[in-house]
Amino acid sequence: MITVTENSKDTEIEICGMFEEEKNEMVPLFYGKEGEIYIFPSQNQLKLVIGLGKEEKLTIHKIRNWYAKAIKEIKKYPIKTIQLNGIETDKLNKKVILKAMLEGIYLADYSYKGYRTNSKSQIDREIILNGFEDVQELKNMVEQIKNLAESINQARDMILEPANLLFSQTLADRVKQIAEESGLECTILNEEEIKELGMNAFLAVAKGSSHPPKLIVLRYYNSNGPVLGLVGKGIMYDTGGYCLKSGVSLQHAKGDMAGAATAIAIMRALAKNRCTVNIVAVIACCDNVIAGNSYLPGDVVTSMSKKTIEILNTDAEGRLTLADALSYIIEVEKVDQVIDIATLTGMAGRTFGSLYTPAFTNNDTFFMQFMQAAEKAGEDYWKMPCDPRYHSYIESKVADIKNTGEAGTITAAMFLKEFVKDTPWIHLDIAATAQQKPAVFEYAADCPSGIAIRTIYEMVQQEPISSL
Repeated sequence: MITVTENSKDTEIEICGMFEEEKNEMVPLFYGKEGEIYIFPSQNQLKLVIGLGKEEKLTIHKIRNWYAKAIKEIKKYPIKTIQLNGIETDKLNKKVILKAMLEGIYLADYSYKGYRTNSKSQIDREIILNGFEDVQELKNMVEQIKNLAESINQARDMILEPANLLFSQTLADRVKQIAEESGLECTILNEEEIKELGMNAFLAVAKGSSHPPKLIVLRYYNSNGPVLGLVGKGIMYDTGGYCLKSGVSLQHAKGDMAGAATAIAIMRALAKNRCTVNIVAVIACCDNVIAGNSYLPGDVVTSMSKKTIEILNTDAEGRLTLADALSYIIEVEKVDQVIDIATLTGMAGRTFGSLYTPAFTNNDTFFMQFMQAAEKAGEDYWKMPCDPRYHSYIESKVADIKNTGEAGTITAAMFLKEFVKDTPWIHLDIAATAQQKPAVFEYAADCPSGIAIRTIYEMVQQEPISSL
Protein backbone atom coordinates (compact mmCIF):
# COMPACT_ATOMS: atom_id res chain seq x y z
CA MET A 1 0.00 0.00 0.00
CA ILE A 2 1.20 3.51 -0.82
CA THR A 3 0.34 6.73 1.00
CA VAL A 4 1.17 10.21 -0.27
CA THR A 5 2.20 13.03 2.06
CA GLU A 6 3.85 16.43 1.93
CA ASN A 7 6.07 15.76 4.94
CA SER A 8 9.61 17.00 4.57
CA LYS A 9 11.95 14.25 5.70
CA ASP A 10 14.79 12.09 4.52
CA THR A 11 13.82 9.42 2.02
CA GLU A 12 15.51 6.26 0.82
CA ILE A 13 15.05 6.92 -2.88
CA GLU A 14 14.26 9.89 -5.11
CA ILE A 15 12.37 9.56 -8.41
CA CYS A 16 13.04 12.18 -11.05
CA GLY A 17 12.67 12.46 -14.81
CA MET A 18 15.18 13.56 -17.45
CA PHE A 19 14.55 14.68 -21.01
CA GLU A 20 16.90 13.74 -23.83
CA GLU A 21 17.84 17.41 -24.13
CA GLU A 22 19.15 17.46 -20.57
CA LYS A 23 22.61 16.32 -19.52
CA ASN A 24 23.47 15.25 -15.99
CA GLU A 25 27.11 14.79 -15.05
CA MET A 26 26.12 12.36 -12.29
CA VAL A 27 24.71 9.92 -14.87
CA PRO A 28 27.02 10.23 -17.89
CA LEU A 29 25.79 7.03 -19.58
CA PHE A 30 22.10 7.92 -19.23
CA TYR A 31 20.61 9.63 -22.27
CA GLY A 32 16.99 10.17 -21.23
CA LYS A 33 15.52 7.82 -23.83
CA GLU A 34 11.80 7.11 -23.42
CA GLY A 35 11.14 4.72 -20.54
CA GLU A 36 14.82 4.19 -19.74
CA ILE A 37 15.47 3.71 -16.00
CA TYR A 38 18.73 4.11 -14.13
CA ILE A 39 19.31 3.74 -10.37
CA PHE A 40 22.45 5.01 -8.67
CA PRO A 41 23.57 6.16 -5.19
CA SER A 42 23.51 9.90 -4.54
CA GLN A 43 24.66 11.32 -1.19
CA ASN A 44 22.51 9.69 1.51
CA GLN A 45 19.87 8.15 -0.75
CA LEU A 46 19.33 6.30 -4.01
CA LYS A 47 18.21 8.16 -7.10
CA LEU A 48 16.00 6.65 -9.80
CA VAL A 49 16.04 8.55 -13.09
CA ILE A 50 13.36 7.98 -15.72
CA GLY A 51 14.03 8.80 -19.36
CA LEU A 52 11.31 11.16 -20.62
CA GLY A 53 12.42 11.26 -24.25
CA LYS A 54 12.02 14.48 -26.22
CA GLU A 55 10.06 17.14 -24.36
CA GLU A 56 7.76 17.95 -27.28
CA LYS A 57 6.61 14.31 -27.39
CA LEU A 58 5.76 14.04 -23.69
CA THR A 59 2.20 12.79 -22.97
CA ILE A 60 0.28 11.90 -19.84
CA HIS A 61 -0.01 8.31 -21.08
CA LYS A 62 3.76 7.97 -21.32
CA ILE A 63 4.18 9.44 -17.84
CA ARG A 64 1.62 7.00 -16.42
CA ASN A 65 3.42 4.03 -17.97
CA TRP A 66 6.95 5.13 -17.06
CA TYR A 67 6.17 5.85 -13.42
CA ALA A 68 4.42 2.49 -13.21
CA LYS A 69 7.63 0.95 -14.50
CA ALA A 70 9.60 2.91 -11.89
CA ILE A 71 7.54 1.70 -8.93
CA LYS A 72 7.81 -1.89 -10.16
CA GLU A 73 11.59 -1.48 -10.10
CA ILE A 74 11.46 -0.04 -6.57
CA LYS A 75 9.26 -2.95 -5.41
CA LYS A 76 12.25 -5.24 -5.88
CA TYR A 77 13.84 -3.63 -2.82
CA PRO A 78 12.65 -3.14 0.81
CA ILE A 79 12.28 0.61 0.28
CA LYS A 80 9.65 2.37 2.40
CA THR A 81 10.10 6.11 1.71
CA ILE A 82 10.14 7.69 -1.75
CA GLN A 83 10.59 11.29 -2.84
CA LEU A 84 8.59 12.04 -5.98
CA ASN A 85 9.86 15.04 -7.93
CA GLY A 86 7.86 17.06 -10.42
CA ILE A 87 8.76 17.42 -14.10
CA GLU A 88 9.89 20.83 -15.27
CA THR A 89 8.05 21.43 -18.55
CA ASP A 90 5.66 23.91 -20.12
CA LYS A 91 3.97 21.19 -22.18
CA LEU A 92 1.72 19.90 -19.36
CA ASN A 93 0.65 21.50 -16.11
CA LYS A 94 1.93 20.02 -12.87
CA LYS A 95 -1.48 18.87 -11.68
CA VAL A 96 -1.98 16.78 -14.82
CA ILE A 97 1.56 15.41 -14.49
CA LEU A 98 1.07 14.44 -10.84
CA LYS A 99 -2.24 12.74 -11.66
CA ALA A 100 -0.58 10.59 -14.34
CA MET A 101 2.38 9.77 -12.07
CA LEU A 102 0.20 8.66 -9.18
CA GLU A 103 -2.16 6.65 -11.38
CA GLY A 104 0.80 4.70 -12.73
CA ILE A 105 2.33 4.24 -9.28
CA TYR A 106 -0.86 3.17 -7.50
CA LEU A 107 -1.91 0.74 -10.24
CA ALA A 108 1.55 -0.82 -10.59
CA ASP A 109 1.81 -1.31 -6.83
CA TYR A 110 -0.90 -3.99 -7.02
CA SER A 111 -0.23 -7.61 -6.19
CA TYR A 112 -2.78 -10.38 -5.68
CA LYS A 113 -2.40 -11.82 -2.20
CA GLY A 114 -4.04 -15.12 -3.04
CA TYR A 115 -3.94 -18.06 -0.67
CA ARG A 116 -0.26 -18.98 -0.46
CA THR A 117 0.69 -19.82 3.10
CA ASN A 118 4.26 -18.58 2.61
CA SER A 119 3.49 -15.37 0.70
CA LYS A 120 5.45 -12.28 1.71
CA SER A 121 3.60 -9.38 3.28
CA GLN A 122 3.43 -6.27 1.13
CA ILE A 123 5.60 -3.34 2.20
CA ASP A 124 3.79 -0.12 3.09
CA ARG A 125 5.45 2.74 1.24
CA GLU A 126 5.22 6.50 1.73
CA ILE A 127 5.62 8.98 -1.11
CA ILE A 128 6.72 12.53 -0.31
CA LEU A 129 5.88 15.10 -2.99
CA ASN A 130 8.61 17.53 -4.01
CA GLY A 131 8.39 20.35 -6.54
CA PHE A 132 4.60 20.65 -6.55
CA GLU A 133 3.01 23.94 -5.53
CA ASP A 134 -0.17 24.16 -3.44
CA VAL A 135 0.16 20.62 -2.11
CA GLN A 136 -2.77 21.24 0.25
CA GLU A 137 -4.99 21.92 -2.77
CA LEU A 138 -3.76 18.72 -4.40
CA LYS A 139 -4.80 16.57 -1.44
CA ASN A 140 -8.34 16.09 -2.71
CA MET A 141 -7.06 15.03 -6.13
CA VAL A 142 -4.60 12.61 -4.55
CA GLU A 143 -7.39 11.09 -2.44
CA GLN A 144 -9.59 10.68 -5.52
CA ILE A 145 -6.79 8.97 -7.45
CA LYS A 146 -6.23 6.64 -4.51
CA ASN A 147 -9.94 5.76 -4.32
CA LEU A 148 -10.05 5.06 -8.05
CA ALA A 149 -6.91 2.90 -7.91
CA GLU A 150 -8.21 0.98 -4.90
CA SER A 151 -11.45 0.32 -6.79
CA ILE A 152 -9.52 -0.99 -9.80
CA ASN A 153 -7.39 -3.18 -7.55
CA GLN A 154 -10.49 -4.62 -5.89
CA ALA A 155 -11.79 -5.48 -9.37
CA ARG A 156 -8.49 -7.21 -10.11
CA ASP A 157 -8.87 -9.26 -6.93
CA MET A 158 -12.36 -10.36 -7.97
CA ILE A 159 -11.21 -11.43 -11.43
CA LEU A 160 -8.39 -13.53 -9.97
CA GLU A 161 -10.42 -15.12 -7.16
CA PRO A 162 -11.01 -18.89 -7.46
CA ALA A 163 -14.54 -19.82 -8.52
CA ASN A 164 -15.05 -22.10 -5.51
CA LEU A 165 -14.59 -19.05 -3.27
CA LEU A 166 -16.19 -16.30 -5.35
CA PHE A 167 -19.54 -17.38 -6.77
CA SER A 168 -22.93 -15.68 -7.04
CA GLN A 169 -23.72 -15.58 -3.32
CA THR A 170 -20.25 -14.59 -2.14
CA LEU A 171 -20.02 -11.91 -4.83
CA ALA A 172 -23.39 -10.55 -3.68
CA ASP A 173 -22.10 -10.50 -0.09
CA ARG A 174 -18.93 -8.71 -1.15
CA VAL A 175 -20.89 -6.14 -3.16
CA LYS A 176 -23.16 -5.45 -0.17
CA GLN A 177 -20.10 -4.69 1.93
CA ILE A 178 -18.66 -2.40 -0.76
CA ALA A 179 -22.00 -0.60 -1.00
CA GLU A 180 -22.16 -0.04 2.76
CA GLU A 181 -18.59 1.28 2.90
CA SER A 182 -18.90 3.60 -0.09
CA GLY A 183 -22.45 4.92 0.17
CA LEU A 184 -24.11 2.97 -2.64
CA GLU A 185 -27.68 1.70 -2.61
CA CYS A 186 -27.67 -2.07 -3.16
CA THR A 187 -30.46 -4.51 -4.05
CA ILE A 188 -29.92 -8.26 -4.52
CA LEU A 189 -32.69 -10.20 -6.29
CA ASN A 190 -32.92 -13.95 -5.68
CA GLU A 191 -33.94 -16.71 -8.08
CA GLU A 192 -37.67 -16.45 -7.36
CA GLU A 193 -37.65 -12.69 -7.94
CA ILE A 194 -35.71 -13.21 -11.17
CA LYS A 195 -38.34 -15.74 -12.31
CA GLU A 196 -41.14 -13.28 -11.56
CA LEU A 197 -39.47 -10.77 -13.89
CA GLY A 198 -39.49 -13.32 -16.71
CA MET A 199 -35.71 -13.32 -17.10
CA ASN A 200 -35.69 -16.76 -18.69
CA ALA A 201 -32.62 -16.21 -20.86
CA PHE A 202 -30.60 -15.49 -17.72
CA LEU A 203 -32.17 -18.44 -15.88
CA ALA A 204 -31.46 -20.83 -18.75
CA VAL A 205 -27.73 -20.23 -18.32
CA ALA A 206 -27.93 -20.45 -14.53
CA LYS A 207 -30.03 -23.56 -14.03
CA GLY A 208 -27.22 -26.13 -14.21
CA SER A 209 -25.32 -24.67 -11.26
CA SER A 210 -25.62 -25.55 -7.58
CA HIS A 211 -25.14 -21.83 -6.87
CA PRO A 212 -28.46 -19.98 -7.33
CA PRO A 213 -28.32 -16.91 -9.61
CA LYS A 214 -28.36 -13.39 -8.24
CA LEU A 215 -29.31 -10.12 -9.89
CA ILE A 216 -27.16 -7.42 -8.29
CA VAL A 217 -28.29 -3.80 -8.59
CA LEU A 218 -26.17 -0.84 -7.42
CA ARG A 219 -27.46 2.73 -7.48
CA TYR A 220 -25.82 6.11 -6.91
CA TYR A 221 -27.78 9.34 -7.33
CA ASN A 222 -26.00 12.66 -6.84
CA SER A 223 -27.22 14.87 -9.68
CA ASN A 224 -30.27 16.41 -11.30
CA GLY A 225 -29.16 15.07 -14.67
CA PRO A 226 -29.86 11.90 -16.64
CA VAL A 227 -29.10 8.40 -15.39
CA LEU A 228 -26.26 6.36 -16.87
CA GLY A 229 -26.61 2.58 -16.75
CA LEU A 230 -23.85 -0.03 -16.55
CA VAL A 231 -24.35 -3.71 -17.25
CA GLY A 232 -21.46 -6.04 -16.43
CA LYS A 233 -21.26 -9.65 -17.53
CA GLY A 234 -21.26 -11.74 -14.36
CA ILE A 235 -20.51 -15.32 -15.37
CA MET A 236 -18.62 -16.50 -12.31
CA TYR A 237 -17.32 -19.62 -14.04
CA ASP A 238 -17.87 -20.53 -17.67
CA THR A 239 -17.38 -24.13 -18.75
CA GLY A 240 -19.13 -23.42 -22.03
CA GLY A 241 -21.96 -25.70 -20.93
CA TYR A 242 -22.55 -28.68 -23.22
CA CYS A 243 -20.52 -26.83 -25.88
CA LEU A 244 -17.59 -27.47 -23.57
CA LYS A 245 -14.51 -25.25 -23.64
CA SER A 246 -11.00 -26.64 -24.08
CA GLY A 247 -8.82 -27.43 -21.07
CA VAL A 248 -6.67 -24.33 -21.54
CA SER A 249 -9.74 -22.08 -21.75
CA LEU A 250 -11.17 -23.65 -18.60
CA GLN A 251 -8.09 -22.55 -16.66
CA HIS A 252 -9.12 -18.93 -17.24
CA ALA A 253 -12.90 -19.41 -17.02
CA LYS A 254 -13.09 -17.88 -13.54
CA GLY A 255 -12.31 -14.49 -15.09
CA ASP A 256 -15.48 -14.40 -17.19
CA MET A 257 -16.97 -11.98 -14.66
CA ALA A 258 -14.48 -9.21 -15.48
CA GLY A 259 -17.33 -7.07 -16.82
CA ALA A 260 -19.11 -7.36 -13.48
CA ALA A 261 -15.93 -6.48 -11.58
CA THR A 262 -15.49 -3.47 -13.87
CA ALA A 263 -19.00 -2.18 -13.20
CA ILE A 264 -18.60 -2.65 -9.43
CA ALA A 265 -15.28 -0.78 -9.45
CA ILE A 266 -16.74 2.16 -11.36
CA MET A 267 -19.65 2.42 -8.94
CA ARG A 268 -17.36 2.26 -5.91
CA ALA A 269 -14.97 4.91 -7.23
CA LEU A 270 -17.76 7.34 -8.14
CA ALA A 271 -19.43 6.94 -4.76
CA LYS A 272 -16.20 7.16 -2.74
CA ASN A 273 -15.28 10.38 -4.56
CA ARG A 274 -18.83 11.78 -4.29
CA CYS A 275 -18.96 12.49 -8.01
CA THR A 276 -21.87 14.48 -9.40
CA VAL A 277 -23.63 11.80 -11.44
CA ASN A 278 -26.62 9.48 -11.47
CA ILE A 279 -25.60 5.92 -12.27
CA VAL A 280 -27.02 2.41 -11.89
CA ALA A 281 -25.20 -0.90 -12.39
CA VAL A 282 -26.87 -4.27 -12.99
CA ILE A 283 -25.12 -7.64 -12.90
CA ALA A 284 -26.80 -10.93 -13.81
CA CYS A 285 -24.63 -13.28 -11.79
CA CYS A 286 -24.42 -17.07 -12.28
CA ASP A 287 -22.29 -20.00 -13.47
CA ASN A 288 -22.44 -21.72 -16.87
CA VAL A 289 -21.84 -25.37 -16.03
CA ILE A 290 -22.90 -28.85 -17.10
CA ALA A 291 -25.61 -30.76 -15.23
CA GLY A 292 -28.56 -33.00 -16.00
CA ASN A 293 -30.85 -29.99 -16.20
CA SER A 294 -28.49 -27.61 -18.06
CA TYR A 295 -29.76 -25.88 -21.16
CA LEU A 296 -28.94 -27.48 -24.50
CA PRO A 297 -28.19 -26.49 -28.10
CA GLY A 298 -31.55 -26.34 -29.87
CA ASP A 299 -33.48 -25.03 -26.85
CA VAL A 300 -35.73 -21.98 -27.22
CA VAL A 301 -36.11 -19.51 -24.34
CA THR A 302 -38.26 -16.42 -23.87
CA SER A 303 -36.35 -13.38 -22.61
CA MET A 304 -37.60 -10.65 -20.29
CA SER A 305 -38.31 -8.55 -23.38
CA LYS A 306 -40.58 -11.38 -24.66
CA LYS A 307 -38.24 -11.98 -27.62
CA THR A 308 -37.68 -15.69 -28.17
CA ILE A 309 -34.13 -16.96 -28.58
CA GLU A 310 -32.89 -20.16 -30.21
CA ILE A 311 -29.84 -21.55 -28.41
CA LEU A 312 -27.32 -22.80 -30.94
CA ASN A 313 -24.25 -22.61 -28.70
CA THR A 314 -24.29 -22.89 -24.91
CA ASP A 315 -20.87 -21.20 -24.85
CA ALA A 316 -22.53 -18.05 -26.17
CA GLU A 317 -24.10 -17.63 -22.75
CA GLY A 318 -22.95 -14.15 -21.79
CA ARG A 319 -25.18 -12.44 -24.31
CA LEU A 320 -28.19 -14.29 -22.87
CA THR A 321 -27.60 -12.98 -19.35
CA LEU A 322 -26.76 -9.53 -20.71
CA ALA A 323 -29.96 -9.46 -22.78
CA ASP A 324 -32.14 -9.78 -19.68
CA ALA A 325 -29.91 -7.43 -17.66
CA LEU A 326 -30.20 -4.79 -20.40
CA SER A 327 -33.98 -5.19 -20.45
CA TYR A 328 -34.08 -4.84 -16.67
CA ILE A 329 -31.91 -1.73 -16.46
CA ILE A 330 -33.90 0.01 -19.21
CA GLU A 331 -37.42 -1.08 -18.27
CA VAL A 332 -37.16 -1.15 -14.46
CA GLU A 333 -34.35 1.27 -13.58
CA LYS A 334 -35.31 3.67 -16.41
CA VAL A 335 -31.75 4.66 -17.32
CA ASP A 336 -31.23 7.22 -20.08
CA GLN A 337 -28.04 5.69 -21.53
CA VAL A 338 -26.39 2.33 -21.02
CA ILE A 339 -22.93 0.82 -21.41
CA ASP A 340 -22.42 -2.92 -21.21
CA ILE A 341 -19.00 -4.41 -20.49
CA ALA A 342 -18.33 -8.07 -21.19
CA THR A 343 -15.67 -10.67 -21.90
CA LEU A 344 -17.92 -11.76 -24.74
CA THR A 345 -16.12 -13.22 -27.77
CA GLY A 346 -12.80 -14.90 -28.43
CA MET A 347 -12.94 -13.40 -31.90
CA ALA A 348 -12.28 -9.96 -30.38
CA GLY A 349 -8.76 -11.06 -29.49
CA ARG A 350 -8.15 -12.77 -32.80
CA THR A 351 -9.05 -9.50 -34.51
CA PHE A 352 -7.27 -6.91 -32.34
CA GLY A 353 -5.05 -8.84 -29.95
CA SER A 354 -4.88 -6.96 -26.65
CA LEU A 355 -4.26 -3.51 -28.17
CA TYR A 356 -7.83 -2.40 -28.90
CA THR A 357 -11.19 -3.10 -27.30
CA PRO A 358 -13.96 -3.50 -29.90
CA ALA A 359 -16.75 -1.01 -29.21
CA PHE A 360 -20.25 -0.80 -30.67
CA THR A 361 -22.90 1.89 -30.43
CA ASN A 362 -26.29 2.97 -31.71
CA ASN A 363 -25.67 6.66 -30.95
CA ASP A 364 -22.68 8.58 -32.32
CA THR A 365 -23.05 11.52 -29.90
CA PHE A 366 -22.94 9.21 -26.89
CA PHE A 367 -19.98 7.35 -28.37
CA MET A 368 -18.10 10.60 -29.01
CA GLN A 369 -18.38 11.44 -25.29
CA PHE A 370 -17.01 8.01 -24.48
CA MET A 371 -14.06 8.35 -26.88
CA GLN A 372 -13.14 11.77 -25.49
CA ALA A 373 -12.89 10.16 -22.06
CA ALA A 374 -10.90 7.24 -23.48
CA GLU A 375 -8.32 9.68 -24.82
CA LYS A 376 -7.87 11.15 -21.34
CA ALA A 377 -7.59 7.67 -19.82
CA GLY A 378 -5.10 6.47 -22.42
CA GLU A 379 -7.22 3.46 -23.39
CA ASP A 380 -7.75 2.37 -27.00
CA TYR A 381 -11.11 1.38 -28.45
CA TRP A 382 -12.07 0.64 -32.04
CA LYS A 383 -15.54 1.50 -33.27
CA MET A 384 -17.10 -1.51 -34.96
CA PRO A 385 -20.00 -1.57 -37.43
CA CYS A 386 -23.61 -2.00 -36.36
CA ASP A 387 -24.75 -2.35 -39.95
CA PRO A 388 -28.39 -3.56 -39.95
CA ARG A 389 -27.49 -6.07 -42.68
CA TYR A 390 -25.73 -8.10 -39.98
CA HIS A 391 -29.12 -8.76 -38.40
CA SER A 392 -29.69 -11.49 -40.98
CA TYR A 393 -26.78 -13.37 -39.37
CA ILE A 394 -28.80 -13.94 -36.18
CA GLU A 395 -32.18 -14.67 -37.76
CA SER A 396 -33.69 -17.98 -36.65
CA LYS A 397 -36.21 -20.28 -38.30
CA VAL A 398 -37.71 -21.36 -34.97
CA ALA A 399 -37.45 -18.22 -32.80
CA ASP A 400 -37.14 -14.44 -33.13
CA ILE A 401 -33.34 -14.60 -33.07
CA LYS A 402 -30.54 -17.11 -32.45
CA ASN A 403 -27.61 -16.66 -30.09
CA THR A 404 -24.74 -17.15 -32.57
CA GLY A 405 -23.83 -16.28 -36.13
CA GLU A 406 -20.94 -15.57 -38.45
CA ALA A 407 -18.73 -12.52 -37.79
CA GLY A 408 -18.79 -13.49 -34.12
CA THR A 409 -17.85 -10.24 -32.37
CA ILE A 410 -20.22 -8.20 -34.54
CA THR A 411 -23.17 -10.58 -34.34
CA ALA A 412 -22.78 -10.79 -30.54
CA ALA A 413 -23.20 -7.01 -30.45
CA MET A 414 -26.11 -7.14 -32.91
CA PHE A 415 -27.77 -9.67 -30.60
CA LEU A 416 -27.45 -7.29 -27.63
CA LYS A 417 -28.71 -4.38 -29.71
CA GLU A 418 -32.05 -6.19 -29.95
CA PHE A 419 -32.63 -5.52 -26.25
CA VAL A 420 -31.79 -1.81 -25.87
CA LYS A 421 -34.58 -0.40 -28.05
CA ASP A 422 -33.80 3.28 -28.73
CA THR A 423 -31.74 3.84 -25.57
CA PRO A 424 -28.28 5.26 -26.39
CA TRP A 425 -26.00 2.25 -25.93
CA ILE A 426 -22.34 1.27 -26.04
CA HIS A 427 -21.10 -2.32 -25.96
CA LEU A 428 -17.48 -3.06 -24.97
CA ASP A 429 -16.10 -6.52 -25.71
CA ILE A 430 -13.18 -6.77 -23.28
CA ALA A 431 -12.50 -10.48 -23.87
CA ALA A 432 -8.89 -9.83 -24.95
CA THR A 433 -8.17 -6.63 -23.03
CA ALA A 434 -9.38 -7.47 -19.51
CA GLN A 435 -6.21 -9.53 -19.09
CA GLN A 436 -3.73 -8.41 -21.72
CA LYS A 437 -1.14 -10.72 -23.25
CA PRO A 438 1.16 -9.14 -24.12
CA ALA A 439 0.48 -6.27 -21.74
CA VAL A 440 -0.22 -2.84 -23.23
CA PHE A 441 0.20 -1.00 -19.93
CA GLU A 442 3.20 -1.27 -17.61
CA TYR A 443 0.83 -1.26 -14.64
CA ALA A 444 -0.97 -4.37 -15.95
CA ALA A 445 1.95 -6.54 -17.03
CA ASP A 446 1.09 -9.44 -14.75
CA CYS A 447 -2.47 -8.78 -13.59
CA PRO A 448 -5.91 -7.79 -14.95
CA SER A 449 -5.76 -4.44 -16.73
CA GLY A 450 -8.83 -2.71 -15.28
CA ILE A 451 -9.76 -1.70 -18.83
CA ALA A 452 -12.75 0.66 -19.18
CA ILE A 453 -12.86 1.64 -15.50
CA ARG A 454 -10.85 4.83 -15.89
CA THR A 455 -12.49 5.67 -19.23
CA ILE A 456 -16.03 5.50 -17.85
CA TYR A 457 -14.92 7.26 -14.67
CA GLU A 458 -13.48 10.08 -16.81
CA MET A 459 -16.63 10.11 -18.92
CA VAL A 460 -18.90 10.97 -16.02
CA GLN A 461 -16.56 13.81 -15.02
CA GLN A 462 -17.26 15.52 -18.33
CA GLU A 463 -19.88 18.24 -18.28
CA PRO A 464 -22.50 17.21 -18.95
CA ILE A 465 -23.45 13.64 -19.78
CA SER A 466 -26.32 14.98 -21.83
CA SER A 467 -29.67 13.30 -22.24
CA LEU A 468 -29.58 12.13 -25.83
